Amino acid sequence: MPLRPVLVVLLALSFVPLLASSKPKSLPNQSIDQIVANERALANTIRNYSPMVETYLQRMQPDNALGFIPSEDHYFLGRVQFQQNKEEFFLDKRLVERMAGSFTKFYSMSPVGFASMIFVDRTGFDRKNYNLRYMRSEFLGEIRCLLFEVSPKKERPDRFRGAIWVEDESYSIVRFNGSYGTFHIDSWRLNLGPGVWLPSVVYSEEFDSTKPQTRGPRLKAQTRLWGYNYASSHSSEFSEITVDPDTAKDTAGNPDKSPLDIQRSWQRRAEDNVIIKLEELGLIAPEGEVDKVVQTVVTNLEVTNKIVLDPEVRCRTMPTTPIEVATIGHTILVSRGLLDALPNEAALAAVMSHALAHAALGHDLDSSFAFNDRLVVPSLKQLPLFDFKHTPEQEAEADALGMKILSNSPYKDNLAEPGLFLKALVKFAHKVPSLVRANLGESLVSENHISYMSALAESAPSLELDNPKQIVALPLGSRVKIDPWAGELKFVKASPPHIYSAKDKLALEVTPFSPYLVRQEHGKIHAPTADSAQDR
Repeated sequence: MPLRPVLVVLLALSFVPLLASSKPKSLPNQSIDQIVANERALANTIRNYSPMVETYLQRMQPDNALGFIPSEDHYFLGRVQFQQNKEEFFLDKRLVERMAGSFTKFYSMSPVGFASMIFVDRTGFDRKNYNLRYMRSEFLGEIRCLLFEVSPKKERPDRFRGAIWVEDESYSIVRFNGSYGTFHIDSWRLNLGPGVWLPSVVYSEEFDSTKPQTRGPRLKAQTRLWGYNYASSHSSEFSEITVDPDTAKDTAGNPDKSPLDIQRSWQRRAEDNVIIKLEELGLIAPEGEVDKVVQTVVTNLEVTNKIVLDPEVRCRTMPTTPIEVATIGHTILVSRGLLDALPNEAALAAVMSHALAHAALGHDLDSSFAFNDRLVVPSLKQLPLFDFKHTPEQEAEADALGMKILSNSPYKDNLAEPGLFLKALVKFAHKVPSLVRANLGESLVSENHISYMSALAESAPSLELDNPKQIVALPLGSRVKIDPWAGELKFVKASPPHIYSAKDKLALEVTPFSPYLVRQEHGKIHAPTADSAQDR
């Protein structure tokens, strides 16, 4: 047989398994009963979990140069306990009362209201109430999905209308996109264990039904869930504790310590107690790659300024959206929202130089946290205890030393962007107060003026928001994504987009999600990371 026909036959045969494996196990219409059953099963499964839930919402208004910009914002953070039909609330309990339109009804932190964002009609999704029409198959990340159009058989305002994406192995819904009236949601679930798909991120919009000609949304919101392992992680740590009596000894060469060493250890103990409790609350992410990058920036500042502190300065990250930094003795916390918005590494260095200055100046944490009775039971109700703000005098001292540290660092020739970032924050501060208001530490702007390294803004170029080449702040979700299972942070590896006009900059704005879906390997329970419109 000639070589060419043989190759053609071999190639044809090689594609047979691929074509066969791409077919669903049953016809799309035959899978509907399993889809409905899985959605009901999820409502029971999720009762075993108690994740953190965060929503950040922006009201939008038209702008001639920028398209639409935020005019108002709201923030909510809480922990949902589905099993007990209750939630722990943090910050503004009146958020729902102040939300406009459909958000008031559908994003109430109650089992009924919140369920609308993470379930397809939790109480009524079945063949009796809905028509499901198979459209086509398509991939979401690595997951082959069946796409169904969903419509209610009887028009009711509490019925869902839109589309669902169903993975083709166990027929679990992995995404649903549609509306309840003017309230639109795009809800994603991630495979956090074999056969377990749990709600992870939700993008929401509400349009003005009285102005159908309006092209932009009236409200936009991002909702993130993380910390599904909250209960299991602590119980497993306890069950896995093993102690080797031969090694469980203090190996220090000298059993005695000086009073100064003891005092430093006491301060570190106070820091450790706070960090541990914030971790248990889901407000500090597990150590990972993002912490290492922030730590590298601090190390660069320390080395070039010959700063040596004992105990050493360490950096941790918070998975929350508000832009803030907190210095807890020799521990520096930065929020995910801050890392998302910063335009470059020099801007991060500017923020960290101020925080490092607090540590170098000995602005220590309240040492009473070294007593364990203060934080026995971790609860969000304890958060008022965690107030790591400094006095105005300490802030002025840290600003002065921070500028010296920065001027003697590898970043000294790239300080225009940090200054412009601060100018942008104060420009938008009255429109997005919830975004720029710190919860645990320092706000970079306060009362519509720069309260953090203001000298950088004074020496920066003029702010030109309508200039597409001047990038002063990035959209939320640009740099960091969150692991819904454990809350670990990882960097978004998307290529920087090309900016064609000022409308493309989207500084500090909420944008949709587009996580890359993958299926967990058998026997592993470790969440894929998900976030951001850029993570494609």
